[in-house]
Amino acid sequence: QWPDSYCSTHKCLVKPPPPSHFTIHGLWPSYNKLIDGKMWLEDCNKEDPLDPTQIQDLEKQLDQKWPSLKQTNLEFWSLEWKKHGTCSNLGQHAYFEAALALERLTNLTKILADGGVGPSDVKTYTFREISDALARGTGFRTYFKCSKNKAGDTLLSEVRQCVDRYGEKLINCTALSFDYCDNADKIKMPQSGYMISSSTSYNLAATRSI
Repeated sequence: QWPDSYCSTHKCLVKPPPPSHFTIHGLWPSYNKLIDGKMWLEDCNKEDPLDPTQIQDLEKQLDQKWPSLKQTNLEFWSLEWKKHGTCSNLGQHAYFEAALALERLTNLTKILADGGVGPSDVKTYTFREISDALARGTGFRTYFKCSKNKAGDTLLSEVRQCVDRYGEKLINCTALSFDYCDNADKIKMPQSGYMISSSTSYNLAATRSI
C-alpha cells in the first residue's frame, strides 16, 4: 500500500511519519474468480492466534516492510495472520517470511518512478500510465486500488500482485479488479498532507492466488 494515500483518508500515527515507499498490506490466499461474491478466503482457523515468538527473528524486517499506520505493528500482523494467514497452509513463520521474500522481488516505488509515475501533491496520472508502468516493470499483469479523499481526488492506494499457490513466484493476475480506478484520467500519488491521530500510541498488498 502507498502510505500517504492511506494517511490522506485515515487518521495515522504521530510517529513515525508514513514511509516513503510501498509497504506490505498482506498476503492473501485468493480465488482465481469470484466465489460467493468473494475473491479471497478469511478466518480459516480462529483457534490459531499469532504467537509473537514465532516471528521474533523477522521483526526488524517486518517493522520496515510491513509497518502499521494506525495501530501497533504486532496488532496489524496479528490481524493479517488471523484473517488471511490461517488460510495459507503455511506456518506462522513461513507466512511472514514468504511475504517478505515476495516484497523483495519487486521494488514498486522504483518501478513506478522508472515508468514516469512518482509521488507528487500536484501531478496526476492516467489509469493507463500507471497500468503500463506496472506491467513493464513487473513483467506480469497486476492490478491496483484507488481511494477517494475528502476533496474528491482519486488516490493510488494499493498495488496488488498475484503469486502462485505456494507463495513463492509472481504470476499474472487472472481476476483483475481496479477499485475506484477504472479508466480514471486523474490519479494522484500524494506525498504529504496526511491526517494525524494523537490517540494512537506508536506504530504490501501482495495477494496470493490459490
